[in-house]
Amino acid sequence: VGRAVAGLLSLPIKPEGSSTEACLENLRNNVVYINSFTVSQKDMLASVLRLTGTKEDDWTIRKEPAQELFSTAAKQVKEGKKEGFANFLYSRIFFPDGCGDFERSKGTLNSMLGLPEEDIDEATKVAIERQKAQATGEH
Repeated sequence: VGRAVAGLLSLPIKPEGSSTEACLENLRNNVVYINSFTVSQKDMLASVLRLTGTKEDDWTIRKEPAQELFSTAAKQVKEGKKEGFANFLYSRIFFPDGCGDFERSKGTLNSMLGLPEEDIDEATKVAIERQKAQATGEH
C-alpha cells in the first residue's frame, strides 16, 4: 500500500507529455484499485506446500463455499470478533460471480503507478513467520 500511495502522490496534477491518463486530475473523486496479485485458493495451498515441504496429505483440508464463509465472517464482525474481518474480505474474491475480483472487473492502477509484480511465495513466507511468532507470543 505504501508504494501505491507514494506512486499516486508522485503523479503530476495535470496531464504531462504523452501520458494523458497518468495524472491526479483524471483520478480525482474516483475509486482506485491496486493489488499485489490475484490467486486462487489452490495457488495459496501450492505456495504453502512449497515453502513447508509438506504434501496435501499432511493437511486437513476443509472445503467451505465462499458465500458460507462470507456469512459466517459477517456474523463474527457484527459480534465484534476481529478475526471475522479478514475472512469477510477474503471470501469475496471466490464468489462464483467474480464480484470480488476487481482486477478483472475494474482493472488496477498497478502499471500506471509502477508497482512491481509481487511473489506469492514471499508473501506466504511472511504469513507463515507471522503465524509462528503469534503462536509463540513473539509479536
